[in-house]
Amino acid sequence: MNAESTAFRASRPSVAAPGGEGARAAAWLLSWPMRLAATPLGRRLLAALLLGVVLVSGVSYLYDSPDPAKASAAMGSVGLAVQAPAAATGPGRVAAAAPAGKATAPGPADVAAAWWAARQKVAIDRVRSLQQRRVSANETQVLVVAEGPGSMPSRFVTVRKGPSGWRVP
Repeated sequence: MNAESTAFRASRPSVAAPGGEGARAAAWLLSWPMRLAATPLGRRLLAALLLGVVLVSGVSYLYDSPDPAKASAAMGSVGLAVQAPAAATGPGRVAAAAPAGKATAPGPADVAAAWWAARQKVAIDRVRSLQQRRVSANETQVLVVAEGPGSMPSRFVTVRKGPSGWRVP
């Protein structure tokens, strides 16, 4: 005789659920993953499902987490590097003098951002330069966007370089 013989003991019911058809259907539904895992194809399907869930949750986490703040804080409103603020001044303290150096002329992004800010009637720090494309040696198009109340208008602004510097024609 073997251990599976039912001559000396009663066979076990496949699903022991009290309470009628609804409870029996719920028990069948809850036992479905275990019955699926009992077959080779079912194990492969469950492994693929688990791998998919892990990959989707990993990519979702990467898209939900913001970029490091130090990279964006080092950029100014029009995409230029910003210097660190001077030390705080108080009673009896004198602010450190700025290093002596040649002041740089505004570039095409600065000129286009200032023009677009005036055109949209917003502050200059609410305008960003997104990209530039060079048309010729003296002409550049700059894509600018303004963060206005309720909208974000954008436009390619053509900037030309003349003897006095960059200007919007």
